[in-house]
Amino acid sequence: MQYKALSHPGRSASVPHRAEQRARHRGWRPLRGLLVGLVLPSLLIPWVSASTAASITLSPSESRVGGTVRVIGQGFAPSTRGQLLFDGNNAGMPTYRVDQAGTVSVTFIVPMGVIAGSHVVAASSASQGKRTRAGVTVAVASLMVDATGPTPAPTPTPSPAPTPAPTPAPTPAPTSTPSPTSSADPQPIFPIRAAFYYPWFPEAWNQQGMNPFSKYHPTLGYYDSSVSSTLAAHLAAFRYAKIDVGISSWWGQGSATDTRVSQILAATAGTSTRWTVYYEPEGSSDPSVSQLSADLSYLRDHYGNDPSYLRVGGRFVVFVYADAADACGMVDRWTQANAGIKAYLVLKVFPGYRTCTNQPDSWHQYAPALATDSQAGFSYSISPGFNKANETGPRLVRDASRWSSNISAMVASGAPWQTITTFSEWGEGTAVEGATEWASSSGYGVYLDALHSDGAGSPAPTPTPAPTPTPTPTVAPTPTPAPTPPASGDPVLVGAGDISSCSSSGDEATAALLKAIGGTIFTTGDNAYDSGSPAEYANCFNPSWGQQLSRIRPAPGNHEYLTPGAAGYYSYFGATAGDPTHGWYAYNLGTWRIYALNSNCNEVGGCDVGSPQETWLRADLAANPAACVAAYWHHPRFSSGEHGSSTATQALWQDLYDANAELVLNGHDHDYERFLPQTPTGVLDLGRGLQEFVIGTGGRSHYAIVTPIANSTVRNDATFGVLKLTLHSNAWDWQFVPVAGQTFADSGSGTCH
Repeated sequence: MQYKALSHPGRSASVPHRAEQRARHRGWRPLRGLLVGLVLPSLLIPWVSASTAASITLSPSESRVGGTVRVIGQGFAPSTRGQLLFDGNNAGMPTYRVDQAGTVSVTFIVPMGVIAGSHVVAASSASQGKRTRAGVTVAVASLMVDATGPTPAPTPTPSPAPTPAPTPAPTPAPTSTPSPTSSADPQPIFPIRAAFYYPWFPEAWNQQGMNPFSKYHPTLGYYDSSVSSTLAAHLAAFRYAKIDVGISSWWGQGSATDTRVSQILAATAGTSTRWTVYYEPEGSSDPSVSQLSADLSYLRDHYGNDPSYLRVGGRFVVFVYADAADACGMVDRWTQANAGIKAYLVLKVFPGYRTCTNQPDSWHQYAPALATDSQAGFSYSISPGFNKANETGPRLVRDASRWSSNISAMVASGAPWQTITTFSEWGEGTAVEGATEWASSSGYGVYLDALHSDGAGSPAPTPTPAPTPTPTPTVAPTPTPAPTPPASGDPVLVGAGDISSCSSSGDEATAALLKAIGGTIFTTGDNAYDSGSPAEYANCFNPSWGQQLSRIRPAPGNHEYLTPGAAGYYSYFGATAGDPTHGWYAYNLGTWRIYALNSNCNEVGGCDVGSPQETWLRADLAANPAACVAAYWHHPRFSSGEHGSSTATQALWQDLYDANAELVLNGHDHDYERFLPQTPTGVLDLGRGLQEFVIGTGGRSHYAIVTPIANSTVRNDATFGVLKLTLHSNAWDWQFVPVAGQTFADSGSGTCH
């Protein structure tokens, strides 16, 4: 089975008789986003006078409220400054500097409160003089803002039913709603519950030197997909789980998966279940228009009119896979190929898909390593887990309670396509089909039980020992006595961010420093890659930094929230991490007041003025006046690194600045950077400014420093290490301590305000 290349980390599906997918070297590909701002700016900002030389692109071109977007510009007047505008407004938008080559790179946060749909981002040149003021708009681009999808709760309690989000439509697109079902052609109506289905067994049990190629034990045994008893059992499971449609993997005319389609349709005759195919070749190549037309014609002529094949509005349905490099050009090929054939096409999403000029009939996501994925107006997908046969640990840990909650959220979404990833992909461990490991009294297993009840509950699992145990979500670390504090008696705060990965040994090297240094340990987030799952904390973080667990006062990063609700993070650190619905807290260290904050703003009600976190911070600063104050969180307000600066936490910076705080520590960019004291807006302020350190050096990887920004004074993007702060009663010493064998260092002292 081959990995499928996907736009999100860890999304894959396996394929029989093929090696790992080859990297594809494509030529020029069409732009992912359309510059629809050619018309909108004239309505929104009538004073625009766009330059014909300068241009900007957005990455991504589609985001949501609170998301980070990078603006990349070229053709600007060299060594000038300017202001970004959002729908003609500069509120909360950053300024930018143009380098000597005339290029720009700056990030901004999609403002809170904007509605879903298309918005205009503009680069405005500065007026004359050194101060940056809005002048003439020189370049524009459009940003599609999605409605925020529901976030499933990490607890067994079902999530509240979210209100279905409207579908933003920058260009007229065919509706996903079908014509009423004809009595002569009974078909399911939307919303349709569909499951990705893999009919390639027994061939796929034996591959990559493993037999069986699975960590699990199907209730039916290691079966043959073509046997009538197997098909009958699968159809019964479909009906029990309220699965309307099977999306059967299809690898082309004459393939083994093609032969199975006719067998599946014959077995389904006379039932209410319907089938469609998943066109897989698009995931590993760019089939020509003529090839696509030939394949569509073949599917129409061989299967499209079968009573058990899925049709919408009388048109036979084809789901189409895609890879991470696909863009609007893929839609154009399929649109051209389908002319005259009129299949009902459901393409896989990619960044910027809503802005393509041509639009298919509908869209879907295939995301096996994500618990949920919502594509507003089109699809809502859920996955029970991802645990590939030849990988050491799961990318998505199975959790029956979370699964039930995800089902409830999917049903409540009202999405036209409600997809299950997958029914029977045993190689990647995403199957919901019955297995010994999750057997239940119904005989179908807990995952199908939960689908049967729409997430409301399921029969208790049968107490049968699992032959292949799932990794334990949380492992208690080996107790380690606290090292002796420094001779001075003053407390030490030491740490970093962007720390552990089972594929990297950098965190072991930095963990050795922690053991030798002693003191309280801080983390600035992204503690356990790639998704902060319970298994990644147990298998990757725990053996290194986790050996000092009793000393750690953590903060979460964006990777923690790739596991819904950052459940792995909160279950591992427990009460130390604070309220799981907040993720912020404070503590005293000597005469210092220390704040661990949560910069995943869209997960905790925002970080702007009046948000719960900002209100709490302002109140706590007032209630706990201290001689010296430090704070740490994940996303840096200022950074010259790959991710760049973020304005999302500017209100928190302002509160700290107003309280005469001293230090801010961040991660996110995998480098070390120290700034001179500055204001929340980046103005040098040696008298009472906050000094920021970016310490994304915990061991995961290195990111290159891009262009140094104002007030950046020391930078290094090639050394793992930790920042050691010795906190005196009215001053502090800092020291960057590199891992063994490295020589970069940085040290100094400061005085509290």
